[in-house]
This record gives sequence, C-alpha cells and structure tokens, in this order.
Amino acid sequence: MGPEASVAFYNQIIKLFQSEKRARHNFEYPEMMIHNIPSPDNVEAGVDEELRDYLLNSVRLLENSGMEMLAIPCNSAHVHIDAVIEAAAVPVMNILEETAKAISSANIDSVLLLGTKSTLKYGIYPPYLERYGVHALIPEPHHQDEITRLIMSVCDGSVDDRTRRSMLDIVNAYPQAQGVVLGCTEIPMIIGGDDLDLPCFDTAEILAKATFERCVSGNTGLDNPSQDN
Repeated sequence: MGPEASVAFYNQIIKLFQSEKRARHNFEYPEMMIHNIPSPDNVEAGVDEELRDYLLNSVRLLENSGMEMLAIPCNSAHVHIDAVIEAAAVPVMNILEETAKAISSANIDSVLLLGTKSTLKYGIYPPYLERYGVHALIPEPHHQDEITRLIMSVCDGSVDDRTRRSMLDIVNAYPQAQGVVLGCTEIPMIIGGDDLDLPCFDTAEILAKATFERCVSGNTGLDNPSQDN
C-alpha cells in the first residue's frame, strides 16, 4: 500500500540486517511476508470502512500464516490503526507513534506535514505530535491537491525531475517549518534528505528502523507499546 512503497520498505529491512547484523545467508534474515492489498484508492478517493475491512482481513491472513509482528508501510491506512491493533493478536507497529518519537528526539518544535489528502483530512498525525510538543504545519488546500498529484506519479511510474522540483517548491512555501515529514511512503521516491536543507523525517525509513529494532530485540510479545495508543 502502495506496491512500490511496500517493496522499498522490505528492501530497507533487508539493508538494515546487512548493515547492522552483517547478514549474508538466507537463514540470517527474518521470515517476512508482503501482503499487497488491492484496496480502494486511499490517495485520491480517501479512506473508508471498506479499507478497514481489507486491513482486518490482511491481519487474519498474516496471523494465520504465522507472522508474529505486523507493520503497515502506508500512512493513510493508519486512519484505521486503532481497529487493526484491536483486532490483532500480535504486536502492530505504528508509523504515527514512531515518527512522533523521532521528531521529538531531534528537538524540533514545528514540522511541515506532507501527505495524501486522506492523511491530512483525517488529522491522524497532530494528536501524536502534540503529545511530544510538536506543532504540525498543514499545507494549504491547493498544495494538498498538488501533493496528491505528485504522489500519484509514483503510483503510475511517471516520476521525473519536474515531479521533484514541484514537491520542493511546496516545501519552500513554508519557511517557518523547522523540519519536513514525508508523511506518505511514496514521497521518499520523489524527494529525500539530500534534497532538503531542513531535517527530513522519512516515515517509511523510520518505520523500517523501528520494525528492525523490535525484531532483533526479540520483543514480539503482546506487551507492545503501540497497543497502548
């Protein structure tokens, strides 16, 4: 959700095992499954109960396959994170909580939140950020429309340098921001930290690192801090 973001997330986990655990052989990596959900579009059309049903079905499928921890590399789908956590019998990683913690650790008070119109419309990030004393700057409606269009260029494989420049123009329109949150897992395929002068919080990377750390710690029991949120 979407397919390219899921592949990138999987690859980040693999790279972390290689760099941090010096994994070389197949048996040195965790058993992983990717369930790509052919759900209704959650970039342009938004999120609804049908998407929640797809997510809960995925929870059952993955748990029945023996998975001991779940992660959703999609910010918009976290509109339903509470329902997923409640339905799951195994720990569920929470991209909202992990991102808020990362921003707080950087001692930043104000961030520009880039994301799909669904993510911004349902206001899923501000409550998590506010708990850590971080203010979220929400792009103006016309910028939200443009961000959505640029995200869709990842989904249809048409990203080019103009896509990158357009996203950077949006960031530059908010000089008061102390940092930038790439609050859609497709956005890192358009811009990244090397393109920005501000601290950049790549939510896909943050989730991958937190998932890796949880995996190698062996703490995949039901005492998951995410389940308290």
